[in-house]
Amino acid sequence: MTKTQTAPPEAAATLPAPADPRAFPAPPRIVNDLARDLTGAAAAARAMAPGAGDVTVSAYTAVVCTGATPRDALLEAARWCHEASTAEVHASSLARIPGHREDIWEYALTLTVSFPDETGLPAGQTHHCSRRRTDFGD
Repeated sequence: MTKTQTAPPEAAATLPAPADPRAFPAPPRIVNDLARDLTGAAAAARAMAPGAGDVTVSAYTAVVCTGATPRDALLEAARWCHEASTAEVHASSLARIPGHREDIWEYALTLTVSFPDETGLPAGQTHHCSRRRTDFGD
């Protein structure tokens, strides 16, 4: 955490300093929003009655790539993925959103991503198969 970043007291002890000094520092508003959202999501998960599955609260980075057409947004996402070659994409969502004028629409492709931790291992959950399809048996 840099001197320009602030967080609620309960989150301050758990937020690490950026590993790369060249990293873009998050404005205090973003740090506070993230802490608030995680606190709210965790509280809702704790309030749930036991069910058939599990609920996990995680913080992922959302990368939003925009363009005048879906193709443009997808191309920007591909360019970003090329630059962030260690990023692991967990989910994507394409939306048509209002543009900078009332008569203009644009497209936003949101990528939910994570990066390897300090050991080099993936830090998030994604679709992985631990066995070959032929191992399922008949």
